[in-house]
Amino acid sequence: MHPRHRLPHIGPLQEFAGDRRANVAIIFSLCMLTIMLLIGATVDYSRALTLRTKMNVAADSAALAAVSESINGNLAKPNKSQVRGFFNAFSADFPGVTFPTIDVKSTTTATSISTTVSYTANVPTTFMQIAGLKSISIHGSATAAANKPKYVDFYLLLDNSPSMGLGATATDITKLQALTPDNCAFACHMHTFDSQGRITGNSTTDYYTIAKKGGVQTRIDVLRTATKNLTDSAVAATQMPNQFRMGIYTFSDILQVISSPLTNLTTGSPNVKSLADNIDLAYAYYDQRDTQTSFETALTTMNDIMPSPGDGTKQIAPSAFLFIVTDGVQDQPVMSASGKGDVADAIAPGSTYVDPGVEVRPNLYSNAVGNVSSKRLISVLTTSYCDIIKQKNIRIAVLYTPYLPVTSNAFYNQWVAPISTQIPVRLQACASPGFYFQITPTQGINEAMQAMFQAALSQTRLTN
Repeated sequence: MHPRHRLPHIGPLQEFAGDRRANVAIIFSLCMLTIMLLIGATVDYSRALTLRTKMNVAADSAALAAVSESINGNLAKPNKSQVRGFFNAFSADFPGVTFPTIDVKSTTTATSISTTVSYTANVPTTFMQIAGLKSISIHGSATAAANKPKYVDFYLLLDNSPSMGLGATATDITKLQALTPDNCAFACHMHTFDSQGRITGNSTTDYYTIAKKGGVQTRIDVLRTATKNLTDSAVAATQMPNQFRMGIYTFSDILQVISSPLTNLTTGSPNVKSLADNIDLAYAYYDQRDTQTSFETALTTMNDIMPSPGDGTKQIAPSAFLFIVTDGVQDQPVMSASGKGDVADAIAPGSTYVDPGVEVRPNLYSNAVGNVSSKRLISVLTTSYCDIIKQKNIRIAVLYTPYLPVTSNAFYNQWVAPISTQIPVRLQACASPGFYFQITPTQGINEAMQAMFQAALSQTRLTN
């Protein structure tokens, strides 16, 4: 072979450089380093994001705590160092995190407060320190706002007509029927009279007395207890001095003022809770006019008693709720039997009887046509009386306490049963939207009144 055609000599280094079989290992080593850095970055960032979520929760909690504290203090602007204390307390379980800055900004108006808690934090890295990144910065903020507590007047209009002498439960009804000679389920409350129809005292043999002696609990007993419990709930819910006033009124065919609106709910003299002991069953008059139930008298009189409310931002201009608790049956004196107040309230001369010291507003004249007789009408509520009150921006909450069917009672079968399906319809139409309540087999008067009160509080807090 000619020397010019010989292959050049290849040395060991040239041979290694030209051998491409080893490139895979080098490339793999370089890629593994990158992959490990990416995995490490993912771990570090995931930890930072987890801590950021927890820090946001701490900021939320601190802002809410600040607003809650300020609302209880009647809208005093939160103290910044106190808010930082809240934040540090809520974030104390996040070791290794440093907080260069925590900022608190609060704004207040005459009716609301808003607090924003902002933070910036550093989260130390682990894997990314290889690339020179010592920490990851996280930041976030949370805002809490609340309306100023409202001043509210609560007017309780409670049905105390003879039908509230019905046994409170089916067991009580059965027990009272067993105690009465004619198997009556109603604990009628009666006076005794002289020959001229003047009161000489309280009957000691009426079914009201029999029920009391026999340990029968009637609806009026439950209603009295529930009302007293409501005053305790109002005190527990109070967020500023004299926030709530409460007045109690009972009605049959007349209206009785048990307590005018007072801020003394459970303490002081007088106070609403102690006055609630005067809630009792209206008298029924045998062989005279029954004490009946007039929604016309009750709602018209209450409309006169209740002034137009304010927006609740000032004590002199409270918002207002009217709570109505009733079985919904109107047993109204009409025509010549109406407009005469309480015709059987004259006390016989020389009698030792003391008339209950409750202010009475007489029944109003009604030209409605009777159906039981020319003087007596059994019917359902006329909602126009409710509409007049609601037009004054007074919200109405209605608690319907249905009759437990007393099928052994001829009067119930003839007059109440036929209108029973219309009773809840009319009562719901009377109530403001969202404020109709009805007792259920698992919820008694007390529980239902508490639910009604809590709904009123929630609505008040949401109202600007």
